[in-house]
Amino acid sequence: MPEWTSTKELDTVRSNLFCMKKMKIHQHWIFRKLGKPAPKIFIIGFNKCGTKTINRFFRRNGILSAHHGYHHFLRRTSYNIAARMKKNLEARLPILSDMSRYEAFSDLIHLTDKEVIEANEYFKELHSEYPDAYFIFNDRPVDAWIKSRLNHEGGPGGSFKGRYRSFTGMTEAEVTALWKQQYETQKAAVLDYFSGNDRFIYFDITRDGPEELSEALSDDYKLNPAKWSHRGSAAERQKRFGKK
Repeated sequence: MPEWTSTKELDTVRSNLFCMKKMKIHQHWIFRKLGKPAPKIFIIGFNKCGTKTINRFFRRNGILSAHHGYHHFLRRTSYNIAARMKKNLEARLPILSDMSRYEAFSDLIHLTDKEVIEANEYFKELHSEYPDAYFIFNDRPVDAWIKSRLNHEGGPGGSFKGRYRSFTGMTEAEVTALWKQQYETQKAAVLDYFSGNDRFIYFDITRDGPEELSEALSDDYKLNPAKWSHRGSAAERQKRFGKK
């Protein structure tokens, strides 16, 4: 164990350990923090492409992973990842300011009836600040992805397509055409930018599984494929929100 230079440092570690225990974060995280920090992991595909499943897999394996939002331990408040990234860039702050303690980031979208932020588009900015990070493009057939977005009820905030249509003023057909264009543009840009980069991971959620993900991250993270389980299905959302 390290020699703490002050009682304040020890109290901080104790406080973080207590918070992580409440969040059911594995003790391996604190051991990585006591040594050399592990590279960040950014999921730069879209929501509705297995992000909940990947996030849960990471968390079960002791990775401090933020999905859609992140929790600030001291303020005891949660914030949206995409909105914070945009705010940081506009203020010319490091892109992960206020949330750099986290190791993995997924579901990088902020959607209301007044604003849409697809922060997976910030992959170049993220790579510039974190050149040793892992970047995962989680892919699926685009038509299946669009259908999943259309079926996403969204809980108390209203349906995903409803909020998107309210913000854009578009018809459903226009929104789906826009989504398809965005998906294809993002995929092409990511594959071109990271061509030949050994830290880039292409992950097809219809074909690949935890074994491929574990192997790709094995230089820095020891993951147990048995801790994989699916999250975010339509049936699960119906159970949570009572939607049919």
